[in-house]
Amino acid sequence: MARVLAETTLELTDSRTPISFVKTGTDNWPVWNRFIYLNGQPACEIGNICNTCQFDFERLGGASPGVDSKYVIEQLNDGVASLEPELLRTVAAIVPAGRYRAVLLKVWPQLVKLGGPLDYFAHEQVALWGVEGFWGLPHYPKIQYYRGTDDDLGEKRKAYEFIVPLFPQGWLDEERVAHYQRELEAGKTPTAISLSVLDVKGPAWLNPDNPLPEFREHWCLAHYLLDGHHKLYAASGLGKLIHLLAFIALDECIVDEEANFDTLLQAI
Repeated sequence: MARVLAETTLELTDSRTPISFVKTGTDNWPVWNRFIYLNGQPACEIGNICNTCQFDFERLGGASPGVDSKYVIEQLNDGVASLEPELLRTVAAIVPAGRYRAVLLKVWPQLVKLGGPLDYFAHEQVALWGVEGFWGLPHYPKIQYYRGTDDDLGEKRKAYEFIVPLFPQGWLDEERVAHYQRELEAGKTPTAISLSVLDVKGPAWLNPDNPLPEFREHWCLAHYLLDGHHKLYAASGLGKLIHLLAFIALDECIVDEEANFDTLLQAI
């Protein structure tokens, strides 16, 4: 079943959001690590620019309960099924300047227990890259995240979908979660908002002495939640569908060519 309800491209040139993308590096590599900042503080590391290195993300100390989106909250609570220009203009106020593919998606979030059977970093990533060399352990993202839907893209490529909260479920308001559970059980499909990044990554070399993994290239689509933490948690607990308005940041992704976005959206 196709999961893309609507999509469009847009460029934002005037943004006053407290959210920003930041890249850092060293003298040898002026641009290497990528971050999402909130209110001038690093909230999440979103991996490096190397397309042969493993994919990762990690929650950092600047993460907080999110951004102020009260002016669109009611429409998002009721759910949206299309990308009306007025809605996009309103929601875009919390998105950093840049070029985007705005995609309205159906998602079935599954909350991941770190180290458990759904943990990408403990299983699929280790199968392709092995454990992290310095620690001798799988990557630890410091936040329980959600898995979405994986898609076989053919030619030993696979798309993996991640939904990454800014804060853990222990910070959620139980009454608000219960409210969304009632809404979902009544048949409503609320909408969350994310700042999203696609990283296409695969190791430069595979040891022929080890069993070769089925998939040699991972297309990792990570949705970093701006609004909708309570909705996602409620939906995952009930196994319900939710909509996600994903702003895929074209200038922040690790892809060989922009045609990769079309390949991904056609597959899902």
